[in-house]
Amino acid sequence: MSVIVHDDMPIDQALRMLWREAIRENIPDEYEKRRYRIKPTTERHLIKKEFAKQKRRRRSATRKLRLKGKGV
Repeated sequence: MSVIVHDDMPIDQALRMLWREAIRENIPDEYEKRRYRIKPTTERHLIKKEFAKQKRRRRSATRKLRLKGKGV
C-alpha cells in the first residue's frame, strides 16, 4: 500500500487518499478480524446461524406461494 503525497497537497486530501487505499486493500476488516480471537466453534455457529436464517426465509416464501396457489 502506497500513497504519493506532493508538497502542495492538503493534508486532508492525502489522508483521504490513504483511507481509500486502506479500504481497497481491506485493512480495516482484517484488523477487526485479528483484534479479537474467535474460537473455531463460534465461527461454525455463526455460519450455521446464517444458513438457518436463509433456510427459514426460503421456506416461508414457499409457504406464502402455496397459500396463494402459485407454488408447487
